[in-house]
Formats: sequence, structure tokens, C-alpha cells
Amino acid sequence: MSGRKRKETPREAPHPIDVIAGRNLYIARNLAGFTQQHLASEVGLTFQQIQKYENGKNRMSLSRAWQFASILGISFSALIDGADDMPMGSRMSGPRFNEWLTLYARARETGQLREITAIARRIVQLCEPSARETSQCQ
Repeated sequence: MSGRKRKETPREAPHPIDVIAGRNLYIARNLAGFTQQHLASEVGLTFQQIQKYENGKNRMSLSRAWQFASILGISFSALIDGADDMPMGSRMSGPRFNEWLTLYARARETGQLREITAIARRIVQLCEPSARETSQCQ
């Protein structure tokens, strides 16, 4: 050892596309009834690696994404569904984000996405700062 300290670089936040792919993997895995361990064993990985993909900590290669899609019975493009509407530089996070995405997937599957989106949009409009004075949102 040279006695020099290794310079640590601050960890960069995950890229939003990696977050989308991971969240969609999480949803697809749950809808297919797979545990992280089960999916990991299907592709020869550890469940920790699946966790890292789902949390957007590690980037998923295209070939790995194709492999996941094949195993989970979804289209390859389903793993990046939602990326087209996302502004560059936006971040996706929050304590209940997985729950929201799971609800989104269920609404989409049942054909109710348009109606549920309209309701959610209206609630957000009613709770915007300019509307708060007259609304019940606090």
C-alpha cells in the first residue's frame, strides 16, 4: 500500500430510464408471481442483483432486459414503458412510488387507465397551490 487514500467520488443518482426499467421489472415480476430469488435463479443471478435492477442502482443491459421480458411473458418494450413521456432530468422517487406503479399497471390491464388518469388529474388540479384556498386539500 502506498499510504494514499483513495479518492471517493460521490455516487451519481440513477438515470431516470434505469429507474423506469427497474420499476417496470418490479411490476412485471410481481404480476407474474415471481419472487426476486425465483427470477434471479432463472437468469443465473443473485436476488441482490435483481434488487439493484429494480431500484435503478444498476443499469440493465438490453440483452438482460430481453431475457427478463421473455421469462416474465411481457414485451421487451414494456420494460421502458413510460420513458417517452418523461422529461429529461426528471427524477422518480418517493416512499409509495412502487405502489403507484403497481396500481397504474392494474388500471392499464383492466382498461380503466383513461378514467383513473382523469380522476387523478382532477384531484391534482384541485390540490394545486392556486386552488388550495377554496379546496379541501391540505
